[in-house]
Amino acid sequence: MRGFLDRDFLKTVEGFLFCVVGGTHPRNRVISYLKYVTSHEGRWGRRGESYSRTMPNYTIPSLAANIQMLTQQYPQYIFHSRILNVTMSAVPKRFVAERYAPEKQLQHLFEAEEVDPLQETAIQLASYLSQETSIPKDRFGVTGSILTNIHQPTFSDIDLVVYGRDEGWKIKRFLQRELEAGDSVLTKHRGKAVAKLLEKWLNKYPLTLNEAADVFRRRWNYGFFKDTPFSIHIVKTREEVREIYGDKRYTPLMLVEGKARITEVKNSLVLPCTYGVDFLEVLEGGVTVENVVTYDGFYGGIYDCGDVVRVRGKLEQVRDRRRRHVYHRIVVGSLEARGEDYVKPVL
Repeated sequence: MRGFLDRDFLKTVEGFLFCVVGGTHPRNRVISYLKYVTSHEGRWGRRGESYSRTMPNYTIPSLAANIQMLTQQYPQYIFHSRILNVTMSAVPKRFVAERYAPEKQLQHLFEAEEVDPLQETAIQLASYLSQETSIPKDRFGVTGSILTNIHQPTFSDIDLVVYGRDEGWKIKRFLQRELEAGDSVLTKHRGKAVAKLLEKWLNKYPLTLNEAADVFRRRWNYGFFKDTPFSIHIVKTREEVREIYGDKRYTPLMLVEGKARITEVKNSLVLPCTYGVDFLEVLEGGVTVENVVTYDGFYGGIYDCGDVVRVRGKLEQVRDRRRRHVYHRIVVGSLEARGEDYVKPVL
């Protein structure tokens, strides 16, 4: 059985559904965030079970509230990592009642004799992307509510997974072309929907309207397929997850900000999304920062080498035991920054 990968799901003994974060985990726990809980008033569910989302939106303030709730009511799912130097939600493996693998669920849908309309659309989307990009179907998966079989065809989205860093770059290039083509079955938000989306972002992120519009122009992994909203998430394969928990130790230092030029993007599509950078403005303390890492997919995979960005985030010292190397990075998406960090385009 393969280890837990990013975008997998697990169900706890209480029936809670957690979404897995990344592919590197402590020996006895799975780093993940609580996404669905059983609820009589829930909008999601099947076979007599109803679920509600625990986070109204995927922002750091919502995550902080989620962790606070678990701390007060289900402390067994809270974990302080001395390696990462953060307190987070992480499910002990002994409390995992069921695990869900996106690639296995999609394969099951391909082989099923009967599927509902949303599942059929997910099959069509994965088949279309596979055919157009020559990426094998077994490199695709489906996550979110369709993975856990609690989706509702009337309002649920399609969240696809593509496994492999090279496959991720191939799918990105294809989607960038198709979403701008005008005559494709894949489309971006249009008209009033764009204004509504930008307004939503302005309420969630510390961006100006012009900055939000530039991010929208760069976004490539969200859109509509035959009028159904979809998203694409790139996940490292098990072979590509080379870091073992404990190989690196992270020490938080302070919140910093500055302006940088993007110099390397090969790991910017996979969580944690990583950009190599050269800082154009000296940071406080005069340290050299090797990369900017974001755990918020909103900023992942949208910048190219040569782009200039303004960054605000948590400065960390990283001790790499294997490479015997010490360096610094800036983390965007930390609890300490309280949602006020960013990787903004410089316009």
